[in-house]
Amino acid sequence: MPEPRIPCPHFPDCVGCPWVAAPYPEQLARKEARVRDALGRHASLSRVAQLPLRPAPRPFGYRQTVKLVARRGREGLRLGVYRPGTHDVADIRRCAAHHPAANETLAPLVSILERLRIPTYDEQRRTGWLRYVIVRVGAERRVQIVLVVRELGHAAERELVRALAGLRGVAGVVLNVNDDPGNALFGERFAVASGEAALVDEVGELALRSSAGSFVQANPPAARRAYETVLRLADPKPGMRALDLYCGVGAISLLLARAGAAVTGVEESPRAVRDARANARENGVAEVRFEEGDAAQALARFTREGLRPDLITLNPPRRGAAPEVREAIAQLAPQRIVYLSCDPDTLARDLDDLAQRGFAARSVEPFDFLPHTEHVETVAVAERV
Repeated sequence: MPEPRIPCPHFPDCVGCPWVAAPYPEQLARKEARVRDALGRHASLSRVAQLPLRPAPRPFGYRQTVKLVARRGREGLRLGVYRPGTHDVADIRRCAAHHPAANETLAPLVSILERLRIPTYDEQRRTGWLRYVIVRVGAERRVQIVLVVRELGHAAERELVRALAGLRGVAGVVLNVNDDPGNALFGERFAVASGEAALVDEVGELALRSSAGSFVQANPPAARRAYETVLRLADPKPGMRALDLYCGVGAISLLLARAGAAVTGVEESPRAVRDARANARENGVAEVRFEEGDAAQALARFTREGLRPDLITLNPPRRGAAPEVREAIAQLAPQRIVYLSCDPDTLARDLDDLAQRGFAARSVEPFDFLPHTEHVETVAVAERV
């Protein structure tokens, strides 16, 4: 029997899509099993209803944020990812998982970098200039190019920016300065070199802007479905008081506020908070405020101030909610908690901990944001008993 055809010429040099050889229905079954296994390790979650997994709207062409390493090798410029276990870069400037507008931008972008002979970073010698290329796609296929460089003022910088800004669909070019020898993608400083500082995407009737460096979902159409589920489970009503933790640029906060809830969003990233406040103004949403800061510290202050929210929503990073966050949530004693998670194991751990504190998880619904990977997002709801 012949080997099954893998729909990716880069596999296995690139492991960004480690499950790409498996049929999509099999991938979905694996993800459902992963959620079921995570919940099954906790007796307190034995009665939680697990709903069927919601597939991604598109299994290919879905990544609207593309992050690539820039390196030069014997064959010339490479834009790609590190090969497993090495710092050798596999060139994936064209990828089936990327949004078509990203691929259409990367082809001429590479030609411009080659024509101008832009030097790329050498991590051993700490020489060169260009480290990473990020292409972001927003509504109506508008594109933002972010170049991570060691410093501003390179001899070819102006000509490079002018050429990139002239590409079809490019709304803005942003430079980020990162001269740290570590593997962090971004440094602290962003400079808008041309055009717009932020991209706009749509979530329902909301137009949400996000600056370079603010976290946004790589697959916005799939995320919209999860946000709709969060809104349905939260069931916001006029007069309801809500906290939205790890709120990012404000998608969930604004959806809750539009339905009548009085919402406070908490986010650690200053850039994301600025975007969230701008989104509230530009969408005409008044019953919402955004605070910059650590979730645990903000919750501790809310507890001291005697705040009593009816609802708490949270969308933490992969490590989940810290113990002090879970403890503070329990002390605030909301009637309902709606939790959007990107890791079933930390979700199950957190739901089990909340169960010990008097909150019974009712249901979980998985979503596939990142086809061909092991990642699975889940929306869970828990209620105070």
